[in-house]
Amino acid sequence: MAGDSASRFHQIPEALWERIDLVIPIYNRSCKGGRPRLPMQNVVGGILYVLATGCQWKAMPKQFGSGSAIHDYFQEWVRLGVFEEL
Repeated sequence: MAGDSASRFHQIPEALWERIDLVIPIYNRSCKGGRPRLPMQNVVGGILYVLATGCQWKAMPKQFGSGSAIHDYFQEWVRLGVFEEL
């Protein structure tokens, strides 16, 4: 059941994504190496999933990526005013 509802958030319509992509920060690869960043569409989908369902960050379906990493993006974007811009 969680997979069905999660897929709705994983498929962000292209027209909506084009608008979102204009306001989210651009992240460059770290010169130190490490893990690659999550795809931004997964991050946005995970945030929308948590906000719509009310689930805990760590309980979000794994198809979005790490719940704690997505929560970090969410907190940063709140500080930067990304959601207000949207």
